[in-house]
Amino acid sequence: MADAVSLCARAVAGWHASWLEALGLCSETDRDAWRALDAPPHIYFGAITLRAETRADAVAGAPGGICDSWQTLELEPLGFRVWRQEPWFHRPAGPLLDAMPPPELEIVRVSSPAEVEEFELVSVRGFGSEDAQIEPGSIHPLAILDDPAMAIFIGRVDGKPIGASTAYQTEDAVGVFGVATVASARRRGYGAALTRAAMLTETGLPAVLAPSEEGESVYRRLGFGPVGALSIWVRGDPGQ
Repeated sequence: MADAVSLCARAVAGWHASWLEALGLCSETDRDAWRALDAPPHIYFGAITLRAETRADAVAGAPGGICDSWQTLELEPLGFRVWRQEPWFHRPAGPLLDAMPPPELEIVRVSSPAEVEEFELVSVRGFGSEDAQIEPGSIHPLAILDDPAMAIFIGRVDGKPIGASTAYQTEDAVGVFGVATVASARRRGYGAALTRAAMLTETGLPAVLAPSEEGESVYRRLGFGPVGALSIWVRGDPGQ
């Protein structure tokens, strides 16, 4: 198996490059790092290291937070601080047991402009409050449908969107991102079902993600396990 952290870092970098391109923003990738060339919305990184040997000067000019994929950088002298640390999780390729979602849950793979807007709004509400609003296309634009490597899912109950997830497929792995359910729909198995959808097990590829502390137990039950950890370096307030 290729270095599991490398699989994680490259999946995150591919996912970022795709979203920024859809937003009309530029980025670049070389052997050391992925870097945004235009300032992205605050939910995205400004740079992601792609090798443990990557030097600080390769990412120090990033217009946003830096994902230190192997926790090998020392960026304090350059005015950064570690805002958060998260584990990398990896699941080997293979079928899932008990893969049926809750019967009341409908999982839809997004394929239309209206569904992209629905996905964007439920994602914002899943990570924030259930009455949150957003200008359509400001974070998740319609152009994301143009990338065949990206798969986007909505979960609905009784026709109402309650959660979302995304997947980005590289040559070597499937990255699982943005799994969220609105607060009133949690602890019912919906997040696990949306994660299963985003794992794209039919590809025969391993799946990777960086879980929140709250989600770790769900991902472990799905067969994921830790393979490393990342640090997020920021200047100022990462929410601005």
